[in-house]
Amino acid sequence: MTTGPIAPSLPVAAPVPVPASEHGHSLHRWPLRDAITLGALDGAVPSARAHVRQILQEWHYPALSQDAAVVVSELVTNAVIASAGLRPAIAPVQIWLGSDTRCVLVAVADASPRPPLRMSLGPYAEGGRGLAVVAALSSRWGWHPAIMPELLKVVWAEWRLPSAADEDSRGAAGLPASENSHSISVTRR
Repeated sequence: MTTGPIAPSLPVAAPVPVPASEHGHSLHRWPLRDAITLGALDGAVPSARAHVRQILQEWHYPALSQDAAVVVSELVTNAVIASAGLRPAIAPVQIWLGSDTRCVLVAVADASPRPPLRMSLGPYAEGGRGLAVVAALSSRWGWHPAIMPELLKVVWAEWRLPSAADEDSRGAAGLPASENSHSISVTRR
């Protein structure tokens, strides 16, 4: 005897490693840069989220702060989970944020050598959608091996910022940017 609807048992494919991809930017040359190192602990996620929101507000990118905060939450959560138990001491998680006025990049480095995994989940799965959220909220994302002591992998997300020409072409009617562009409308002061 059943008392309610039963979720159908759907086949779920095995996780698939995401191929490495560089973001292609020279961050040390960007005019806006910030970095923070946190321990791979539960408190790293809200700390990173608040930090990214604050920095984007200071850089006058308030329209991006919500999406970037969600993305950094997902990336830092994954970094904390991936780094858990790798060392006797608390592993570092480093968060970079940068902008060259054409795009904003968030990068999160952790102590795990394992690549991110794409999950193929059924509709009733309770977790595992973090990278799908990152892909949905950013213009593009990827990962590459890190070349720093104690940090072995960097997962990054990028947002293209509209140029003055993009904003002018939309005109006074405020027409939206292309659906595929994932551009963020930014008010500069």
